[in-house]
Amino acid sequence: MLKALIIGDSSSLSRESILFNNTYYAGLKKEIEMENSAITNNTSYKIYTNLESFMLYGYRPNTVILNYGIVDVYPRPYPNIIYRLLSCSGLLSNVDTFLKKTSLYYKIGNVFKFKEVKINSFESYSEGIIEKLLEKKVEKIIIIGIIKPYRVLLKSSIIDREVVLYNNVFQKLTKKYANVSYIDIYNDSDEDFTIWDGYHYSEKASNYLVTKIKQIIFND
Repeated sequence: MLKALIIGDSSSLSRESILFNNTYYAGLKKEIEMENSAITNNTSYKIYTNLESFMLYGYRPNTVILNYGIVDVYPRPYPNIIYRLLSCSGLLSNVDTFLKKTSLYYKIGNVFKFKEVKINSFESYSEGIIEKLLEKKVEKIIIIGIIKPYRVLLKSSIIDREVVLYNNVFQKLTKKYANVSYIDIYNDSDEDFTIWDGYHYSEKASNYLVTKIKQIIFND
């Protein structure tokens, strides 16, 4: 029996600008038995270190869809230690709001290039995730590349080329493992693929992903 699982960040989740029935998860669930363990602000590090929980402790999918990366590469105006201190103190939202209103958020990020997960670690964690999934007898792994940035996210002058570098890691791993397929949403997208923030999927992107994922699952 075909069983699939999405592991990733908020890209596959519903929100005010993309209702649940318009997400690609909802679209796939009409034809495929599947679950979604994606959570907001998820990273390659969190998935690698907590993979068993994202596998839902006993759910045994034939196919796993990996949909993460934008949180890893997102341009931030402060290093991780400051980010975590602000988060723990409850000040993160206020600081972020102030920096964005004053247009400093992306300007500082452009200078210092702070990342949640640096590219070398991103590659290591991503390969580790694939290895662990294969050990669990997952037959097919589908990696959704990081979408090309649009709209608000283009306030960062470096994000587009950084996304390309992180997607190159995904493509490198796809070539290394026969069980892994890659969806190149970066090159297939246009501005209408994202909602107002420039990186969360729109209904158009979700429909695209439903088609691409079904092609891989049913035609390979």
